[in-house]
Amino acid sequence: MFKLFGLFMGALVLATLGSCMKDNDYEEVPVAVVTMVNGFVSSNGVRYAADNNYIQPQGYNPLFYQEYGYFRLFPGSRRIRIYNDTNEVLTDDSYTFKENTYYTSFIYGWQDDIQHLLTEDKLLDNLGDKSAFRFLHLSPSEGLVNVYLNNTETPLYTDRAYEGNDEEAAEEENENITFVPQNSGKHTLIVTNADGETLKEREYTFEAGRHYTLILIGDGSMARPLYLGIVPQY
Repeated sequence: MFKLFGLFMGALVLATLGSCMKDNDYEEVPVAVVTMVNGFVSSNGVRYAADNNYIQPQGYNPLFYQEYGYFRLFPGSRRIRIYNDTNEVLTDDSYTFKENTYYTSFIYGWQDDIQHLLTEDKLLDNLGDKSAFRFLHLSPSEGLVNVYLNNTETPLYTDRAYEGNDEEAAEEENENITFVPQNSGKHTLIVTNADGETLKEREYTFEAGRHYTLILIGDGSMARPLYLGIVPQY
């Protein structure tokens, strides 16, 4: 019985594929693509829901702290809720998603300082042998920070404040979400505080033609020490 069922399903799949390949009018359904980034200090993991549907169903692994993932959405107005690992709602907002457009959702902060930043990602054309970077300061325990490339004589970003400080700023007015072309290859990233003290260093090989978001997260404590994350964009 199981063999017959397997043969039937195999034939059905082949027939369906053959039908699709013969149909010259077939078009892929347009969607929006969302990258999820978890920098929220006060939870081991988070779960996303779009409208009334969990992106990570109950019983499956959540998006753990320091991790990132991706999901697709049909365009239009969507209610996005983010839950912590005890199923409490962290954020609940509606957004309008456009077809064939990329977004990134950053959940960050700690305790009652719950922050959610959703960016519409403007990818750069014709990067050639370069990569594209941007940096977001998402650590609630740190003041102004600087980011350097390979040595402290080559600043990438200076005097960056915690993103959660300016709650009134509109997302489209935030220059920090803009990608900037940089040399690809292996680099050492150095993050310092306002006094020039090194907070974090990380070596990473950036691929040509790809976009990356650099994030500083954590609260400076032993429980959630500072972490310099690198998110390859979808």
